Amino acid sequence: MMYSNKKFGTALKEIIEKKKIKLRSLANKTNLNYSYFSKLKKRESYPPITTIELISDGLDIPPEYFLEYRIYKIEKILKKNPQLIDETLNYLNNLTSISKLKVAERKKPFTEQ
Repeated sequence: MMYSNKKFGTALKEIIEKKKIKLRSLANKTNLNYSYFSKLKKRESYPPITTIELISDGLDIPPEYFLEYRIYKIEKILKKNPQLIDETLNYLNNLTSISKLKVAERKKPFTEQ
């Protein structure tokens, strides 16, 4: 499964449409209020992590589908293991200095042909 890099509300709307799930059905599966989903699809704020997990379970997708969940998990891992940041940066520095590799930069957005 592909993961979304869009804000929660947009990602939720897209996955609901893709899976052709009715909001009432999702509300029943998650024990969340039907009107709550309409609000989530429209607003800029984000639900708590436990709610993302509930919704993901109701949609039968991993919670990592949602960008906010992935960010939460990464932040949690890095807070517990701050040495990972240094190790990762050292690894990248070694790759770029030894192998003369460079990070690709995109000057113009890619367009579909």
